[in-house]
Amino acid sequence: MSPKSRWTILIFKGNDGSSPRKIKLSPLIAEILLVCLIGLAIFSAYSGYRLVTMRTQFSLLSNLKKENKDQARQLTVLAKKVSYLDQEVRELSAYNRHLSQVANITLKGREGIIGIGGGGGGVSLLSMNEPISEKMLARALHSHIKDLDDNVKIEEEISKRLLADLERRRSIMAHTPSIWPLRGWLTSPFGWRISPFTGKKEFHEGVDIAARYGSPIYAPADGIVTFYGRNGGYGNFLIINHGFGIVTRYGHLKGACVKVGQIVHRGQKIAYEGDTGRSTGPHLHYEVLVNGIHVNPKRYMLK
Repeated sequence: MSPKSRWTILIFKGNDGSSPRKIKLSPLIAEILLVCLIGLAIFSAYSGYRLVTMRTQFSLLSNLKKENKDQARQLTVLAKKVSYLDQEVRELSAYNRHLSQVANITLKGREGIIGIGGGGGGVSLLSMNEPISEKMLARALHSHIKDLDDNVKIEEEISKRLLADLERRRSIMAHTPSIWPLRGWLTSPFGWRISPFTGKKEFHEGVDIAARYGSPIYAPADGIVTFYGRNGGYGNFLIINHGFGIVTRYGHLKGACVKVGQIVHRGQKIAYEGDTGRSTGPHLHYEVLVNGIHVNPKRYMLK
């Protein structure tokens, strides 16, 4: 293109048949204008891309803020639930302590176990005045939930031990003689006495209870019948093993209404008063042995 050449731009105003307007530009001006137009097109394209990108980022940021709010709300609800559970564990721990005191039960290692747990310290972060981030709240909840889980396991173990001890005590009470086996009057106590047969001093290993001939005899506690039959001077003789080293024996019976191997319960009819064996009249000879040693049956005839 020669220096004298010109660029001509025709501008048409409309369809009225008028002549177009001519604008003549030098090559330099035309080139500058073309560069400007290209630059403007590139800038417009880049601005449009950045605008779309920023809108996408703003949308993602808005969604993240909404999710963060939802998470914060969920964490707050979870914190309240954990606080409620923590209070439940505290109440369980207090109940276990109270129960052990009422039942006068001392569990082996109990104080050491409770020293580890005892219900934890509560979710104190709910009552904090300073703001706390969701990340810190989540970490605090995670840590406290772990402590809470440990405390629940500890209290469950304490409850199991208490229940086992109470059950054992209940079983001991159920298997410990506590009632009169025969309703009547005591004719000969436990201990040293003058024999009605020899007139000499002898040790009476049980008590004699007299009543109308054939009166029913009842089991003084839960147990199992281990013997029934003739036994020399005792006549018809019955033995019940109550467990825990306790055995009761019954002599001079008219007969029994239970069999060997049968489980009996306190207050259950087991035999009838008689006059068999070496006897001066209808009565029951009643013995109580603890770990193989004869003890005074009166101690076990509470009602």
